[in-house]
Amino acid sequence: MDINPEDLKVEVARRSPPGGQHVGTETGVRVTHLPTGLTAECKTERSQHRNRSIAMDMILGGLTSPHFRS
Repeated sequence: MDINPEDLKVEVARRSPPGGQHVGTETGVRVTHLPTGLTAECKTERSQHRNRSIAMDMILGGLTSPHFRS
């Protein structure tokens, strides 16, 4: 299943880890599929690109899940 990029809203969030290392790094990513309102958020990795990839995989999994009804 291909997702139209125009149907996605991608937001980045600032992350402030304990101890102050890497203060203000924008690594958290929230992806929203606008036609369905399905949202996925990932903040687990230090790389914004990796978090975006994980969030996109969650969106795709949610849209193809038999349990999800749009």
